[in-house]
This record gives sequence, structure tokens and C-alpha cells, in this order.
Amino acid sequence: MRKIYRMMPFIFSGIILLSSALTVFLWASSYNSWTLREQLKTLSPLALEINFLLLVVAAGTTIVMFLKTSQFSNLFGSIPKRSWMMLGIILVVGLIMLVIVVPRDHRIYYDEDIYQNIAQNIAYTKGSGSHQGETYQQSFANFWKRFTGTAGMCNEGKNEYGEYTCYRLEYNKQPNAWPYVLSVVFRLFGVHEFAAFTTTNVIFILSIIVVFLLTFLLFNDNHSALYSALIFSFTPEVLIWSNTVAVEPATAFFAALTILGTLVFLKTRARAALFLTVVVSAFAIQFRPESILIGVVVIMLLVFFGRDEFKKGSFYLIASLFFVLVIPHLVHLYAVKDLGWGGSGPKLSLDYFEGNFKVNALFYIRNMRFPLIFTILFFLGLALKSHIAKSYVIKEKLAVFVWFLLFWGIFIFFYAGSYNYGADVRFSVLPSIPIALLAGCGASFLANTIKRRLKVNVIDYILTAVIIVFFVSFIPFISAITQEAWGARADHRFAQQMAEVLPPESVILTHNPNMFLLWGKNAAQASLATEQRRYFSRFFHRYKGGIYFHYNFWCNVSDPVQNAFCKNILNKFDCTEIMSFKEKNYEFALYEVKRKSNKKKLRKD
Repeated sequence: MRKIYRMMPFIFSGIILLSSALTVFLWASSYNSWTLREQLKTLSPLALEINFLLLVVAAGTTIVMFLKTSQFSNLFGSIPKRSWMMLGIILVVGLIMLVIVVPRDHRIYYDEDIYQNIAQNIAYTKGSGSHQGETYQQSFANFWKRFTGTAGMCNEGKNEYGEYTCYRLEYNKQPNAWPYVLSVVFRLFGVHEFAAFTTTNVIFILSIIVVFLLTFLLFNDNHSALYSALIFSFTPEVLIWSNTVAVEPATAFFAALTILGTLVFLKTRARAALFLTVVVSAFAIQFRPESILIGVVVIMLLVFFGRDEFKKGSFYLIASLFFVLVIPHLVHLYAVKDLGWGGSGPKLSLDYFEGNFKVNALFYIRNMRFPLIFTILFFLGLALKSHIAKSYVIKEKLAVFVWFLLFWGIFIFFYAGSYNYGADVRFSVLPSIPIALLAGCGASFLANTIKRRLKVNVIDYILTAVIIVFFVSFIPFISAITQEAWGARADHRFAQQMAEVLPPESVILTHNPNMFLLWGKNAAQASLATEQRRYFSRFFHRYKGGIYFHYNFWCNVSDPVQNAFCKNILNKFDCTEIMSFKEKNYEFALYEVKRKSNKKKLRKD
């Protein structure tokens, strides 16, 4: 009887695992991809809401446990006050760099607008109950909408009397964790881009703290930890992308938070810390498709330092919650697998290896976008033994190196994985934390070796000064808004000016309704005027303030399908130019759209 009782946690965890796998299989195989995406509009944000609430509960429980016991002192009590003060200085310097040196701007178009609009929909499109005549599935979806909003980018929406309504929602191929995080911020502080940018800024500051704590827990060396925090805060691409609304800084942060939770659990063996690790990891893998790779590092750490946990039923019982939480995400990956990702041909292939490997390896050597001194320190930290442990701490370094290889190497096989491919250098943010961890060890080793052999006690100040001097040469680079996406950036800038002159109760037709909806305007896809003429004709009655057309980026690029939507509006309706702009050979304009009349129509040639 006692043996059966001991086996119960293993049995229950096995049942949970098999039930989760069966749920994913039956759900994914019972519907086509379009239906799955329609279901995920509601179920994906609901699952993230539950996951986030569990994360808050787990964090609170762990903190309370640490405060009531000596666990916090056992983990971090050996860090001297001077190190905490130095970390504070690094945080202040990093914040000053973001505020003063790095321009606050979007750099990946129009993804950042889409993320924010999805967040707006999650925050403000809660269902109001069931409706007469709706199907069972619609009723089921509306029931869950009362708890959270819907995930998707809005192709037709309205802002009226402080209320936001989306009439046409399209599910996005990217995972929804980042829009969900933004939706929490929007619910607290309102929908505006300042709140979104500030969220990424806060994530940058928190990432510096996590880098410090990770290095200390891995190598038991606050000296290395300070260097790691300094190196991370001075990584050019990290700074640049931490003043955008791109997903990569948050992806890197939550991956690091997962590893931090794992280390805290392994150091304390507290079940509260294990619970926190499980819910953080479930949340972390839902930022980008490749985020799931962080699980490899977690498993490595568990095998290296917590192998005895695999004999405990409570470990499996708590860990099995992970599989329940990620069910919607796994279905999401299946539902979007056949969607286009901006290119033809296979998305992952060995054919891309040679070109991407050369570019992405030279990125760390050429000293143009990444300081060469950081690369040297990285390899020093990887190869040389710790001056604290008097050993190579090979398991810890191997885990960190694999972390780097996974998030650097995956893009070598990706069709758009080259760091020279447009704005895809943002992918270099993902391996930036493991680089900083090992580079910090290398800097600490170098400083202590010189101090010991040459008796130079001020070597830390000298090495820090050298790092700063190397970084200063990158300030013109990080303070520049380069020509990448110049056409889309100009479109975004001019669109803001157009939004300011739109009359109340008007609607603007555009290829990018997301940004206008974020700015509190009514907006709809320009394609409606071509593909759904009868539906569009009602706009003239619905919007008393008038109908306007945004002649935008997609009207200029060489894309016959998108160009046709623009030409159709200009040809089929009376379009009066309200304002116009020009950037290089691209033209942007705002038109008022009216039904066809005998008046001479003002239009673009």
C-alpha cells in the first residue's frame, strides 16, 4: 500500500502528460488550420492570462518563502554591498544611454505596430455575452471572451467615446506572449506607444539585473557578475533594440529568467522555486517560435546539478503543469506552420548555412556592430578556469555555451537569418545574454591574473575604462537611425501627421490600420473597397465624418496586388488630396474619398 502511495505522483504526472499530448493531437487533428486560428483568437490570450497569473502567484510565494527563511541570504548573502552599489551605477548608466543616446523609434515595420494592436485587442475586446442565433462554437468563444480579449491584428476597427471595437480580426502567425505583456501594460496605463516603448526599456533594466544574478549563481563570483552586467548593458544591438517595441529583448529576458528560476531551484530545492520555474518557462517559450530551445538548457542544468530530482514524484507532478500550460501554444505552432513568412521556399534549410554562417560569425569579429573586445573576453571566459572555483566549472560553461549556440545557430539555417538581412540583426539580441555571462568571466579572469602577477590593484578600473573606450566608438552607430526600412519609417512618420487632421467620426482606408487604431482613430483595410464593394458602400452612411484614404508604403512598392488596391480607390471614387509628402522616390498622401461624381477628380498619376 505504501509503495502504491509513493507511486501516485508518478502516475498522476504521467496521466497529465498523456492527457496534454492527447488534447494537442485531437485538437489539432479535428480542425483545419483556419478554424484552429479562429479558436486561438480567444483561447491563446486566455491561456496566457492564466499562465501570467500563476507566474505572479509563484513569484509572490517564492519571495515570501525566501523572506521567512534564510534562503535569500544563502543564495546572495555573500554579495558585498559595494557590488550592489556598482550594479546600481551600471543600471543608471544603462538607463541614461537609453534616454539620451539611443533614439526611440520603430525599427521593424510593421511588426511593432502589429504587436501593439494585438495587445490593444487583448486588452479591450472582451465579449459582452452570447447572442441570439449564434452557433455553439461562437457561444463557447464569447463565454471565454468575458475573461480576456481576442488575439489578432484588427483589419477594421473603431474608437468612439473612449470605447474600442474591432470588426475584423486576423490571427497573427507570431506567438502571443509579447502582445499579451503589452496588453497588461495597456490595461494599467492606457493604449499609447509611450507605454509600449517604456515596457521594453524596463525589460532592458531588469535584464541587467538578471544577468548579474545569473553569473553569480553559475560561477559564485560577484566580480564576474559585475563585468557581465556591464558588458550586457554596453552591447550595441541590445541598446538599440531596447528602445523599440520589437519582441527580441523580451524574448531574451524571459529565457534568462527561466534559467535564473532553474538555478534558484537547484540551489534551494524548494518546491515553490520549481513551481516558479515551470510557469516562467511555459510563458517564456511563447515569445518566438525558437524560444522553445531554452528548454534544452534547462534540461542540461537539471541533468548536471539535479539528477536526484528525477527520482522524486513531486518533481514530475509540478513539472507536468508545464505541458498543460503550453497546449494552446503547441496548437498555435501547428496552425501557422503553412502560413507565409515573407519569402518563398523552405524557411529552414541547409542551403542557407554557408552564407548565414559567414555573416553571423564575422558579426562578432569585425568590430563594426559588436565590440571585438567582448568576443575576446567571451572566448577567454569559455576556455580558462575560474579564479574562484580553481577549476574550469565545465558544466556551467557548457550549459551557457549551448545556450549561445542554440539561439545563434538556429538562424544560420533560417532563410532570413543573416544579420545583414534588413533589420534581422535584431536576432543577435537573443544570444546576447549567454555571451555577456561568459565574457564577464573572461574579464574577471583577465583582471585577476594581471592583479596577481603584476600587482596592479587598480586593474579593474583600467579594464572598465578600456571597455568604455571601446564602447564609445559605437555611440555614433547606436545613436543613428539608419536607412533600413526608410520607406516604411517615412510612412509611419507621415501617417502620424495625417492622423492629427482626421475629423471625428471619420474612417481612414490604409494597408496598416493597426497604427491608426493605436492612435485612437477609426481605420480599415484599403482592400475592402475592392474585394467587398457592397460592404464598403455602407461606410458612407456609418462614418459621418467622412472616408479618407492613406496612400502609403504599399502603394509605392513593386507589388501588383497591393498597388491594385490603391489604384482602384483612386479610379473608382472621387479622391481629393488633403496633404502629401515625399521621401526619396516614394510619395505619401491623404485623400478624402467620396462617391463618384461629375466633378474633376484630383488624383495621382
